This record gives sequence, structure tokens and C-alpha cells, in this order.
Amino acid sequence: MADSLFRDKYPRERTVHELFEAWVDRAPEAPAVRYGDVALSYRELDIRANRLGHYLRRSGIAAEARVGLCVRDENWVTGALATLKAGGAYVPLDPSYPPERLDYMCRDAGVQVVLRTHRETVELPGRQVFLDTLETDREPPCRLGVSVGPQSLAYVMYTSGSTGTPKGVAVGHRNIVRLVRSQDSIAVRHNDTAVQAANISFDAATLETWGALLNGARLVGLGRDEVLVPERLGQALRAHGVDVLFLPTALLRQLALEDPSMFRTVRQLSFGGEKADVRAITALVRHCPDTELVNLYGPTEITTYATAYRCNGLSGGESTVPIGRAAANSSTYVLDDNLRPVLAERPGELYLGGDGVARGYLGRQAATAQRFVADPFTAEPGARMYRTGDLVRRRADGELEFLGRVDRQVKVRGHRVEPAEVEDVLGEYPGLSEVVVLAGRDAGGDAQLIAYVVLRAGVGVDGLRAYLAGRVPHHLIPAVFVAMARLPLNPNGKVDTAALPAPVAAAPGDRPEVAATPTEQVVQAIWQDVLGVAVTRTDADFFELGGHSLAAARVRSRLSAVFGAHVPLRTVFDHHTIGALARAVDGLPRAPQAAAPAPPADRLSVADLLAEFEI
Repeated sequence: MADSLFRDKYPRERTVHELFEAWVDRAPEAPAVRYGDVALSYRELDIRANRLGHYLRRSGIAAEARVGLCVRDENWVTGALATLKAGGAYVPLDPSYPPERLDYMCRDAGVQVVLRTHRETVELPGRQVFLDTLETDREPPCRLGVSVGPQSLAYVMYTSGSTGTPKGVAVGHRNIVRLVRSQDSIAVRHNDTAVQAANISFDAATLETWGALLNGARLVGLGRDEVLVPERLGQALRAHGVDVLFLPTALLRQLALEDPSMFRTVRQLSFGGEKADVRAITALVRHCPDTELVNLYGPTEITTYATAYRCNGLSGGESTVPIGRAAANSSTYVLDDNLRPVLAERPGELYLGGDGVARGYLGRQAATAQRFVADPFTAEPGARMYRTGDLVRRRADGELEFLGRVDRQVKVRGHRVEPAEVEDVLGEYPGLSEVVVLAGRDAGGDAQLIAYVVLRAGVGVDGLRAYLAGRVPHHLIPAVFVAMARLPLNPNGKVDTAALPAPVAAAPGDRPEVAATPTEQVVQAIWQDVLGVAVTRTDADFFELGGHSLAAARVRSRLSAVFGAHVPLRTVFDHHTIGALARAVDGLPRAPQAAAPAPPADRLSVADLLAEFEI
């Protein structure tokens, strides 16, 4: 085995599974993955993936054939490795997505086989393979030896689409290897423990999973309570000896402002997905002097991230956190409308080049040609750069600062959202004549979608949320719907967004319903403060008022502090109304939170870990 595989040299011509197998050969008994009670060594994981890979080959999976992964926990890692070993490309399918969305993704990607377990009950097209009952013991444990190159397709990941339908980003082996084996901004060592907290449908999982397994590290999956609840996360980080951790910026902001010291034992903490909060990051700098803090930036089309900024030098007087400089084997260009470089300190659109640039959008030549353009700044034949649509400026010191968008694209809790997609789906709702979707901020400072709608006579807004819930993921559902007689127009005949009213949760004249018990009164007050809306009914649904995972975590913390009891996060998720949540809280034992015994780890699926976040 070439020793260069373990040196600093960038193994540009290697594939993902070859680099994994090299670590198997070097340290077969080293721990590879741990999800709940399941722990596998590199050798055990390799054998499992080999057997499943042989099965997939016999099932007709050949070069670049697509395999859907609607699985959780360690099954996702085994399924992804087996697919790559068989020469195919995996398509992550979040089991929490609406069936209509998953059906579209499978058909659009041409998925031939779907790997799943009986735990996922959604109906999907293609051949269904249930891993929890599949017998692979008779399959050969040896490696497959299928010819796959660095340019071969590795996975297809779907993002929100500006044309009204999601687009599949086609990512190759070299793109992943560039991400995890050529960087100095994120340094994973062979004896490290890294965390998987991202859903497999989000490309942060690419960094977490392959960043660990292609560098000989151990990958640990955490449950939802362990990630969203500060005291539980701190305990998990210490218990597992976590060295490397990535979190979405929105989640990190909440955790850092509540208890920044929980990250003291982590060697490297990276984050990304949206503009970083200066207050949160400077709090981390003060409380975690030995933790390297790295702000990452990059769209799915550039394979997770293309720039990085080390934040440890921030003093607290800054107004923004830069997105940094180009990562290794990546390039950044700040250009004008004619693709000419702009001067330092001047705004321009950011273009990204290098080995992270994906193939393009699967089956969409026109969209690919629009966003993936020839790179005139390099001598490499056929090189392309990706047009991000992000406005930036390059400071005099060379660091990049994010300024905004050139189009309507927004980020909602790390998800990339095209409002046009939400408008397109809503436009099919019977009784709705006009709609415009914009981004705003909730009371906690997190981005949220606001839908302004014009409805025909006799039609109310109550059914809009349920209609969307059956068609799009939760992050694409507006937190607030504002009914209007008509949408204001500017002289050009376009919607005048500046003239749209600020959203309110209650109609004029509504009077809040009086909560029946003291506990209900506290819950109602906390909801109103966290959500930033008037809660006028005690039977109102928390999530229909715009609640999400981060807001639920805030409610949990506030309730625990007020009542002096350990309030499990699941209690907030399972009790959606004021009355139901108040009764659940009344049934909890009152004890100092610090003395309350920690409940067993909530070993939910990987798909449930942070289903509200995308990077």
C-alpha cells in the first residue's frame, strides 16, 4: 500500500471507497462508527459494505446507477459505502420528507434500488431492499474490485429549485476527496472522534461522514436531545471524547449564547450554513480558548464548503464574521456582470472554482450551463467555476465578507430555500389567486418564511399549511400566512415588497383567550416570547404558529428554568398545544435541574437528528 495515502499529499486520483479501504488495511480493528448501541470497527464495516455491495451488483447496480438511501443510523454508512463499492451513486432520501417529494426525487434521479428498513413506511418507486431483514451472509466478504474513477458519480443531492422543482446536484468522487483529504482548514486525525449530527440529505453529512472515515477517525451519531439540549450536548461531547464537531450556524448561535463553555473540550468546532452571529462567536472565543473555531462557506454545488475563516482572533468589536479565503484546491473570484474581477473592497458576485465544483444538475443541461461556466482564470483544460449568486467583497486583507444575494434565494435555519418553489406549490391551491413568499426573522433572530396570499371569497388560510405539509419539507412551509385583499404593485407592475405589511399572528380585534391554569399562562407567555407572535388560542398548534426545532429547544430551556424541573425536549415536540404542554409539565417532578437525573439518550434516527437544518 502506498504510504502517500497517509501523508499530506492530496490523493486526487483516488476514490472514496479506495481511501476508506486503505484505512481498513492499515488499522482494521480501529473503531469506525458508533450509533447508539451499535459499534463497528473498520474491518467490520468494510465486510458489511462488501457483502451488500455484491448483493447490489447482482441486483443490477452498475456504473453510476442510482441507489436511494432511505435509511438511518449505521445503515446509512453501510449503504453509502456498498453503493460506491458497487460502482453506483447514492441518493439520500430523508424519511421525514412528504411522500410526494420523495417520489419526485426517486423518479427524477432514476433510482433503481431503494435501501431502507421496515421502520420507514413511506411508499417509494423502484425495487425496495429492506436491510433489517436482508440476508447477506452468503455474499462474499471480499472487495468488489469494480473499476471506478475519480470523475465517477458518487451521490446526487437535492436542493430547492428556483424553477419550482428541486434540482439534483451530481457530485463525484474527486469532489469528496478534495473536501476531506486536501484541507488544512478542517484537520481530522486518525485517532479523532467526530460527530454526525446532520441529516444525510444535507451535504454537511458529507463532511462529517467521509471526513471521519477517510482519515481513520471514529464517527459517532448523536440523538436529537443530545444535539439540541445544551446540557445533554456538553455531556455527550465529554463522554465520547469528541475532537471534531460541525454544527449549523443557527443552532450554534443558540447553544453558544446559552452555554458556550460546553465546547471547551472540542479541539475543532466548525459551523456554516448562513451568516454567522458575531455575539455568539465572540462568546465562544472567550469561553473556549483552546478550541479552534472555523466559519465555513459553500453551496452544495461546490461540495459542502469552499472558503474558511478562523475566528479565534475576533475581539468582539467586529460587525461581521468573514467567510474567509479559498480552501485548499479551491479558488474564489469576485466578478462583475461581465466576469471581470472587481477591485478590493468593491462588491461583486462570488464565483467558485477548483476540484470541489460538482458535475452540475442531473438531467438539467440548461440549468447546469447557466450556473456552471467555463473558468477563464486557470490553465486546466475544461475547468469550470460555479456562479453562487452571492454578493461579497474582498477586504484589503484578502478575507471575503458576505453581503447578500443577487436573487431571491434565502437561507432558513441553514436550508437553501428558493421562494419561487414555495410560490409554485401554493399556486396550485384551490381558491388562492395570488401569492408572494418573502424571508423575515422570528423573535429569536432566526430566518423564517412569510407568505402573503390573496384568496378568493369564502376561502381561508387554515388549509394552506396542511396543503404544503403534504408536498414539501417542513423548512419550505412559511411560518406566517398573511391574507390580503390584493398585493401592492410598483410602477413596473411587480409586487412592491416594501409596501407589504409586517406580519401579525392575530387578526385585528382578536382577543387572546385567557389561559385556564397558572402553568398554561406561563406556557402561553413563553410561546409568545419565543415565537414573537400573539397566541390568541390555547388550542393553537405550536408548529402551526411557526415553531421549529430551535424554537422548541428554547421553550424547553425556559420551562426548565421557570419550573425547576428537567423538561425533556420530546415533551415539547409531543405536546403541540398550550393545554397539552401545560399538563405534561405539571406531571413532571419538581427538582433542581442540575440534580435531575439525565434521561436515557434519545437514540433517534439520523434523519431525525437535525431534520430542520441544511448546509
